[in-house]
Amino acid sequence: MNNRKMTYGLIAFYVAVIFFAGCLPDPEDTLEWSRDGSTGLLRVQGALFLVDGQTGQLTEIVKQNVQSWPDISKDGGLVVYSEAVECVNLSEGLKLLPAGQVKMIKYYAEQTRKNVLDAGGMLLDKFPFPDEGLLSADDYENWAIRYMCENADSELQRVLEDRGIQKGKEQVICYYQVVVVPRNNLENKRVVTTSIFKIMATRVSPDEKHVAYLMNTKHEDTDDMLEYDLYVASLEGHIEAMRVDTCVAFGYDWRKDSRAIAYLNVDSGNNGDIILGSLKERTVADANSSLVASPPEVSEEGLAQTHNCTGQTSSLAGSIFFPWLKVQYGPGERIFFSSCVLSLPIGELDDPEWSLFCYDSVTGTVVDMLPSDVSAYTRQSAGMTQFALSPDEKKLLLPIGKNRFIRYEPATGSMDIPVEEDEQFGDEYVPQLTPSWKGNNEISFIVSGNSHFLFETKDGEQKSTRKEIVLLRGKDTKKWAVRFLSKNWPDEIIEAIHSFE
Repeated sequence: MNNRKMTYGLIAFYVAVIFFAGCLPDPEDTLEWSRDGSTGLLRVQGALFLVDGQTGQLTEIVKQNVQSWPDISKDGGLVVYSEAVECVNLSEGLKLLPAGQVKMIKYYAEQTRKNVLDAGGMLLDKFPFPDEGLLSADDYENWAIRYMCENADSELQRVLEDRGIQKGKEQVICYYQVVVVPRNNLENKRVVTTSIFKIMATRVSPDEKHVAYLMNTKHEDTDDMLEYDLYVASLEGHIEAMRVDTCVAFGYDWRKDSRAIAYLNVDSGNNGDIILGSLKERTVADANSSLVASPPEVSEEGLAQTHNCTGQTSSLAGSIFFPWLKVQYGPGERIFFSSCVLSLPIGELDDPEWSLFCYDSVTGTVVDMLPSDVSAYTRQSAGMTQFALSPDEKKLLLPIGKNRFIRYEPATGSMDIPVEEDEQFGDEYVPQLTPSWKGNNEISFIVSGNSHFLFETKDGEQKSTRKEIVLLRGKDTKKWAVRFLSKNWPDEIIEAIHSFE
């Protein structure tokens, strides 16, 4: 075996170990803050709320069907999210979709019609839908089946009969839409783009002129976790779905000038179990804040996107790909990113390790950010891949599992773990609610009912017996100021926050 094959084989084994541990659950309940910490955005079980940073008061934005990882602008003035909408009327729904997706629905409807006629009807009470293609995943095929049956000709009606036609007309169809809404006028919602494919992880650009998002389009011969492509839509122009890249990890980030996006994605040369990736940066807008895009050629099979990005792509560093990895722009020309650490040689009993790295755009070098006293806690916790850099870019939050986390300041080496070990709870890998920065010096996180943060400091009277979301302020563990954010929240909100216990 040559060295290249041996290395690839070890990497394949290493990745297999990671995924053997189980696909990490989606940390879909989130609380994120505007840069100054004045306004929070809480997603719980598909509902979306604004959170007043001073009083903790909740204001409902959407009752249900909000997809994972919505976003609030840095100044707190704009909320961006994706929601699923059930479509009752097919013809009205088609008017909302990009032309390429409508063409796709019609194409697959015709292919399914041919299969039905060839088979002389349904097979095992199912429509013989094509095995391959973008519409073959999830419930996307329902659009084509519904279109076929609502536009059935006499030949198809004869083969399917009334029962089959009616079954096709009853297929449930839904679409996903990216919505932007001003914080001060929640009734003034504006739809940016609409798609039959699932949309999640919306991110508004710093200049608030564009929205990036991940869209679930199936790719042949890839794992389910690798099916999210990166797109950008304009808030001021006509571009709804400019495709930036394929198979992108969930935690991407806008550059501070709003002209580029950094992300981790799967290398195109991967095959089999070898899941190698790259840290990339791609230009998506020009100096005038216009998206750099060109309309694609639309084949008879249709297209998910309305435009293709024509901006330059830079591959900055190699990595092992994992869907929950995160990228965040740091101070100066630095980009922080989480990754799995590949150490050779690898033993069969070795567990995968995780760390946080920094890419320096000036020198082109990559360094591990975490010293041994920090990595002793983080290296076995995949949850730390959801790190968070403070707004002033001086401090880091590193989740370490069971709803504990590290607050770390690289410049000084200062490290502390606010939640004590005997108060940990939940999943080993993913926090029930990822801790987040509220401004530069305050942290929001969830604690168990037996947490010392829930007791008065003078007489030991317990403030609460349920899990709560608290705010922690201060630099010295002995002088931390703690206040309840969720003190007046209904029980159903707290109980609804995802539990992986």
